[in-house]
Amino acid sequence: MRGWVSGDGWLTRARRNGAYQRFVDRTDDVMLVLALVFVVVLVWPLLDRDLPPGLREALHWADIAIWLVFVVEYGIRLLLAPQRWTFVREHIPDLVVVLVPPLRSLRVVAALLRLLGLVSMVGRLSRQSLEVRTGTYTAILAIGVLFAGAVTVYDAEQADPDANIKTFPDALWWAMTTMTTVGYGDRFPVTGQGRLMAAVLMLAGIAILGIVTASIAAWFIGQFSAVSAAVETAAESVEEAAESVEDAVDHQTELLAAVRELSQRLAGLESRVDDAVRRLDAVRHTEKGETGTETALMRDD
Repeated sequence: MRGWVSGDGWLTRARRNGAYQRFVDRTDDVMLVLALVFVVVLVWPLLDRDLPPGLREALHWADIAIWLVFVVEYGIRLLLAPQRWTFVREHIPDLVVVLVPPLRSLRVVAALLRLLGLVSMVGRLSRQSLEVRTGTYTAILAIGVLFAGAVTVYDAEQADPDANIKTFPDALWWAMTTMTTVGYGDRFPVTGQGRLMAAVLMLAGIAILGIVTASIAAWFIGQFSAVSAAVETAAESVEEAAESVEDAVDHQTELLAAVRELSQRLAGLESRVDDAVRRLDAVRHTEKGETGTETALMRDD
């Protein structure tokens, strides 16, 4: 036995090689179906007191069989878990299902929590956004807690002669008004177990409403953040475009200044050229006059 868990025993090697995760991956779907069947097996006898003895006996043995499967599955996962105390702390509903088989009402709550935990674990692998997954889990959790509270209170109250919750619809109505903190007062538990469940349901309702409020606030903040980011991006684009326009205007101004300077220089050069041409014409005219005078003198001679 010591070789199993110490040194290079097979259990140590299995833990290092991810045996726990492989076992969970292979049993998730089966345990999800069993948890759903377990809830039905637990709740059906509570809601229908007129069940035939044979069917009630079959449901009893089905309850025991599924409970034994949960015990074996929990033991294997505990054995393969790399960190056992962490596993125990993170799987409290599973431990409750295993440890309290006589307390049917509490097992209903634990089985629903186990079912919700399995649904959540499978849902984490989905590609939906965080907001969608949070809303889905919250809705499932609210329905599960509402149903578990109604079943538990109905089971505790229906046999009490002073109780005013006599039917399951009455229990559902009471659970809804209690969970939403409305509290009409037309239905209320009178037994100790019923009042304890009422306190749990009130706290659960406040917590779930807090989750819903936080989810809605987070969604709005996310939307506002997205809009703000888009506005900032657009503003940055406008600023960059404005800077580009300013650069282009500055460049155009420099070009116009250069063109004006070049025009002035060309005008000055043109004026000089005109002066030079006029001087050249004057020189030529003077030379022609001198040449004519010399010719006339030569003729006189």
